[in-house]
Amino acid sequence: MPIGAGLEKLQAYLEDNKPRHIERIQKLVRQPSISTEDNGVRECADLLVELHKEIGCQEASAVETGGLPGLWAYYDAGAPKTIIVYANFDTRPVLPHEKWENPPFSGTLTSAGPYSRVLMGRGAFSYKGPYVAWLNALEALIAVEGTLPVNVMTLLEGDEILGSPYYRDMLDRYRDRLATADASLSPGASQNAAGVAGMTLGYKGMIYADLIANGDAWGRGPQGGPLHGMTKSVVDSPVWRLVHALSTLTEPDGNTVAVKGFYDEVMPPTEEERQAVLSGAPWNKALPGVAGAKVPAGDLSDEQTILNFYYAPSLNINGIRGGFTGPGTLPFSLPHEASARFDIRVPRGYRAQTAVRLIREHLDAAGYQDLEFKVMGAYDPSNADPQSELVQSIARAFERMEVPLSMAPCSGGGGPWSLFPTELGIPMIRSVGVGTGSAGTNEYIVIDGTEQVGGIVECSLSHIHMLKSYAEGS
Repeated sequence: MPIGAGLEKLQAYLEDNKPRHIERIQKLVRQPSISTEDNGVRECADLLVELHKEIGCQEASAVETGGLPGLWAYYDAGAPKTIIVYANFDTRPVLPHEKWENPPFSGTLTSAGPYSRVLMGRGAFSYKGPYVAWLNALEALIAVEGTLPVNVMTLLEGDEILGSPYYRDMLDRYRDRLATADASLSPGASQNAAGVAGMTLGYKGMIYADLIANGDAWGRGPQGGPLHGMTKSVVDSPVWRLVHALSTLTEPDGNTVAVKGFYDEVMPPTEEERQAVLSGAPWNKALPGVAGAKVPAGDLSDEQTILNFYYAPSLNINGIRGGFTGPGTLPFSLPHEASARFDIRVPRGYRAQTAVRLIREHLDAAGYQDLEFKVMGAYDPSNADPQSELVQSIARAFERMEVPLSMAPCSGGGGPWSLFPTELGIPMIRSVGVGTGSAGTNEYIVIDGTEQVGGIVECSLSHIHMLKSYAEGS
């Protein structure tokens, strides 16, 4: 698609170096970085350090944390404006039931749907491919124009899929420098099949936590290790204690949170907010990621279901662990410990730490003081002002490219990127750009696009357009 107007020299550089730039994505995809399995994350961080040095960053280093490493990089262009780039480089695991057409870490070039050439592999679309396209854009600017139009601070994490337990620590380490930035922008490839690029202005807050029942802390049941299952007739069970504690957190429908005060911060959507998310489509057509569900929670109307997705809180159990769960665990056991992992989402108006406090108080009042509520990540909701210079400059860039841009007021998701607006007071836009791909099984990013949808060169060009537009100002 023709979006290189005014960037002819940069486009020529990207086209001339396209084979090498594709190899960069392949190299990163071929390096597994599965945080949930501690598989290759450190090696991937080291590889990214080298890539940032290669494109010309004056600073690039792995950031050690209490867990998996992140990455810091900085390019000083001597420019008036500075942006912070957020991204994560860990990927989801490859599950046994997934049927891949090519090995998931092969970075195979193949075709898919209407696209003559895509790069397939775990992480190709989320988010290694778009991020390398961003690095390619920076390299092109430095090579062709001698520098970047803005200074770029980069703080990447390698454990986003674990709930970002150390991102706040990394931010605190660089807080004094990050606080001098003007905006945060995360590169993406956000076009749909019709060529419309998506940009999200707001995110829910996210709390990622474990609720843990343990015989030692309880003073009852097995101590220090499991017993044989036959002993249950005379020994208490931490697993059952966890189950009963969990049952107090919601009403029997599993949807209504029974924690006192949990809904006190709910802000009903305004008429403008309602209209922004209601398209008239059925809920399972209008909302992302719900194709596998046949009926909405609570059998609510399409309209109320859609409004809940964007503007209501939720308390989800990702999984429950304890005792025998298959190979490598002990059968016929009375476990000494069990845990449930929570994924809690709170909309605008909420504070994540308030929700954490209310849950802790609820458990204590119900007699479960011994259960540990271990919070890995707690991040507030955030919103970008549509009239901010960052948002307006991105909109202007898409107008210049003649690529339609759809601005969603909010998302059901959330994460540590909210720290930039909520703690540093700067606007943040995440994962926007020309190009597309597919996550999940047979994940891919489009390399050669169509008339409507950009490929990898167009993805880089869109990042250049956005940087130049933001540098210009209003």
